[in-house]
Amino acid sequence: MKIKKSLLLIARVAIFGALAIILYMVPGLQFPIFPGLTFLKIHFDEIPVLFASLAYGPLTGSLIIFLKGIFKLIQDIGETGGIGVIADIIYGLAFILPAAFIYKYHKGFKMGLVAIFVGMLVNLIFSAFIGYYLIYPLYGFYFNPSASNYNEAMETVFTLFKAADSSLTSWKDPKILFEFLLPFNLIKNAVIVVFTILVYKPLSLLVKKEENKEK
Repeated sequence: MKIKKSLLLIARVAIFGALAIILYMVPGLQFPIFPGLTFLKIHFDEIPVLFASLAYGPLTGSLIIFLKGIFKLIQDIGETGGIGVIADIIYGLAFILPAAFIYKYHKGFKMGLVAIFVGMLVNLIFSAFIGYYLIYPLYGFYFNPSASNYNEAMETVFTLFKAADSSLTSWKDPKILFEFLLPFNLIKNAVIVVFTILVYKPLSLLVKKEENKEK
């Protein structure tokens, strides 16, 4: 029985991981929404991750995130030194773990919406503050190897935000958080959630058939 469950887990991770990687690799399916801020991209590879997390649980979703992270690292290593993959893993787990744990113990459409909303909320908090205080400084050090401290690294990233909004005064300006980071993650999450809800019902029928065969 344990072997069968392990094989099912591997198969699910492989299938939905492959879907996520395909969605990530297809040209045109990832794009920035703020001019000049190319590291703030909307991409659709999180749709199969969120679906699998709700359908099969947090372990399956987490393994898919790490699997696609390995493949994305191949493309990302030359572009951002792997920092984008680190961010993707942290933000992805912040979204799917709360949602998956809630839905695992409280099934139903309404609770599914509650689970997704909680996941979005946790993701917004993590992506905004971890992004601002950890990920963006790492980008600063990567794009400016001569930066010797946190402030210099943040100044490097600030030039990108400044190009998008000339009214910004410094990297400490809260407008960066409220004008770019929170809106971006809110839009990105909303897109992922809408598409996941649209495909969830037809795909959930296949999941139920699979579960009935297992019985």
